[in-house]
Amino acid sequence: MGFFSTFAGLIYNDMMAIPLYLFNSCYDEKTGVKSRDPDCIYPFGIDPVWYSAKNELTFMNSLKMKLAVILGVLQMSLGVFMKAVNSRFFKRNLDFYHEFIP
Repeated sequence: MGFFSTFAGLIYNDMMAIPLYLFNSCYDEKTGVKSRDPDCIYPFGIDPVWYSAKNELTFMNSLKMKLAVILGVLQMSLGVFMKAVNSRFFKRNLDFYHEFIP
């Protein structure tokens, strides 16, 4: 649990608050042109160069909205499947056929 809470805290901090500059960027920041290395993948979070881009607000808001929708659908699906498991465990066939199946 400690590892997961640290990981979730780092992801939440990197995605929603102050970015951590842990690795080198995939973009060439020294030149005026921000060219991306095609073979580079930023290993954790969001590449720090996005925080200095002109479309940073648009990109971050779009990313946060997509993540919120994905997490919401996953949480609701987990609840529905847990209802099915509980109805099977407690042998409530009526709940299973009339709440989970539809």
